[in-house]
Amino acid sequence: MSFKFPKVDLSTLQQSFQQTTQQLTTSFQDNLVNLEKEVSSLNSNLSPILKRTTRSLQERFGSIDDISELPQEYKDLEKRVDNLKVFYKKLLSITQQYEIESYDYPPNLKESIQDYTKLINEKFAGLSQATTTSEAEAVLLATSKDQTPKTFAHQFAKGCTAAHDEFVSGEDHSSSLAKALLKISEYQTRIGDERLEQDKLVITEFNDKIRNVLQGDFQNTQKLRRQVETSRLNFDTVRAEVKAVQHGDESVELPVAISKKLETAEDELVSATESAVESMKSLIKPTEGLNLLKVLMKIQLNYHKNVVSELSSLVDELDTLPQDDD
Repeated sequence: MSFKFPKVDLSTLQQSFQQTTQQLTTSFQDNLVNLEKEVSSLNSNLSPILKRTTRSLQERFGSIDDISELPQEYKDLEKRVDNLKVFYKKLLSITQQYEIESYDYPPNLKESIQDYTKLINEKFAGLSQATTTSEAEAVLLATSKDQTPKTFAHQFAKGCTAAHDEFVSGEDHSSSLAKALLKISEYQTRIGDERLEQDKLVITEFNDKIRNVLQGDFQNTQKLRRQVETSRLNFDTVRAEVKAVQHGDESVELPVAISKKLETAEDELVSATESAVESMKSLIKPTEGLNLLKVLMKIQLNYHKNVVSELSSLVDELDTLPQDDD
């Protein structure tokens, strides 16, 4: 038995191999060229950054004193913007108290222990009645039955109700004292609700808007100010290159590339400064700050008016209660 192998054309195989090799070589060369371009681009991008960083460090440590002066108007605006930012932050640190429900009713150790004990008793009572694992889990995860807000007025109302329920005997339920306690509890609850409404308005209409100004307008202005500093460093870096070429002789003609570079750096500095000045002028306009303060004062005024109205009505009702005979 004999086998016949197919005839192989060696010239065709060699040609195919050469084409494949050429394609791989071309692809490798193209990739190498692209890599060189990327490295070159990276170097060109990093070079100005390194120069600016070096220049900034030299200025900071006092080894360079030839620093371009920014306009006095610009420096004055920077100071006013910084002062305004400090004011907003300080004001917000104060009005953030409105975000703490118990700001007018600080924690009381004795009361906290009583509340904790009451909560534990509620848990034990609930667990004793639970018949399944899910019921027991629900008891453990449940919050306290007492959801009275931790404001002075609400807690005062709660105390009056407790005094009425626990310390006034059945035969005294119709006494003037019993009626007074219930009336005070009713009005103090409404006053507490007014306080919570005031707090909510202060948070949404003042605190949040102050935060938006700090995180929005001030941040945007700060970016523009950083751009001014970057442009100034670029400009001074190019000026240093010019000095290195002229060696102190300003009559020496600069190469076209350096001259163009200096002109571009100066234009960028002027443009960045103008943008920052415009932003800072807009930021320090008193309109927005004044309007926010007016809103805060109106919220407080409305709250205190409502409190006065509630207390006036309460006092009038208390005055109508008869003096119980001894």
